[in-house]
Amino acid sequence: MSGVVLNANPTTNCLLVFINVAGNWYSKPSCATQVTAINPNGTWSLNIAPVPSDVNATQIAVFLVPTNYSPSCVNGLPGLTIPPQAEADVYTNRVPPTARRLNFSNYSWSVKTSSGNLAGPGPNYFSDSTNNVWVDASGYLHLKITTNSGWQCAEIISDRNFGYGQYRFTVSAPINLLDANAVLGLFTYSYDSVYNEREIDIEFSRWEYDFGPSNVADYAIAPYNPGQTFRFPLPAGVTNSTHSFTWQPNNVAFQSLNGSFASPPAASNILETWNITNGIPPAGGEQVHLNLWLDNGNPPALGLPVEAVITQFEFVPLGPPPRAQLNKLNGLPKGPVQLSAQATMDWRYQIFSSSNLLNWLPLGTVIASNNSFSFTDTNPVSPGPRFYRAQTLP
Repeated sequence: MSGVVLNANPTTNCLLVFINVAGNWYSKPSCATQVTAINPNGTWSLNIAPVPSDVNATQIAVFLVPTNYSPSCVNGLPGLTIPPQAEADVYTNRVPPTARRLNFSNYSWSVKTSSGNLAGPGPNYFSDSTNNVWVDASGYLHLKITTNSGWQCAEIISDRNFGYGQYRFTVSAPINLLDANAVLGLFTYSYDSVYNEREIDIEFSRWEYDFGPSNVADYAIAPYNPGQTFRFPLPAGVTNSTHSFTWQPNNVAFQSLNGSFASPPAASNILETWNITNGIPPAGGEQVHLNLWLDNGNPPALGLPVEAVITQFEFVPLGPPPRAQLNKLNGLPKGPVQLSAQATMDWRYQIFSSSNLLNWLPLGTVIASNNSFSFTDTNPVSPGPRFYRAQTLP
């Protein structure tokens, strides 16, 4: 493994690297050599698989610490605590090579399968069949509970972790008609046991009518102690709604809107809000999970398949929207034009074109996967001059 450290003094800082194999963490390259030096130019590298079983690592964590920090060896711990001395940390997840993959909302996801065994939540059987999980021609995600020698549930997991920021989920379904035994979950989760798996939940369920016949939504921060769960009803007739949480180091702010996301939203579209400041986990290694499952593994109350449609997932980093700087145009007269821009990773930018600087035509939206992005206008305005601009979306 190799990388680059920016904005840190390599003479007074070093790295601690850990891998997770079969649910347990290990110091690398070894307990005898726990510290990885940073080269004068900021680069670093090390062998994270000195023994054969290390190639099965599913997660890697790197902490930037002072050189005078004395770490304890980690040799098979189920949880990895971020040391207070860490000035920065980064986690990366390795996707199982056998997992079924799909693209949804411009992010890559793996589809969960329990391989014919019961698994949580529920417990339930989870299937990676295209009958249970698929993306349609409009780019919408379908999660479906089906019956095939038993009830099969659905779940997808993001390849990457996002950290602090706002997580938005747009649901296109009459949630109040969701089967009484079904649960639609939109949440972050880490397979590392510390910080309560970093689980931040938005869920929709009637929980087998435990809370009355009305459809119930809930916001929650694991481990769901008193004060860490908030339940509320959603009105009938809500067929398109956007639910979000903004995760910061010291609080999480939840919001549910009728219709699409807006900043600021119309007061009449706000269904519910909740802010919590206790039990907030630090970011690190969590992935986004979207699932549809059966409470306690019980069959659907109506005995029929259950389906939910999620039209969009968005992640927006914390902080003010940064501008993009268009810096290069490649193209021929009346032909396609390719733009490149300097940008900020994970922000979304809408591209516009114009022939007169007065009337602007939206062309599309780009997510900056790095600190730059490119965009091709395949049908540019012609004849005459062409102008372009990029606007950061909230």
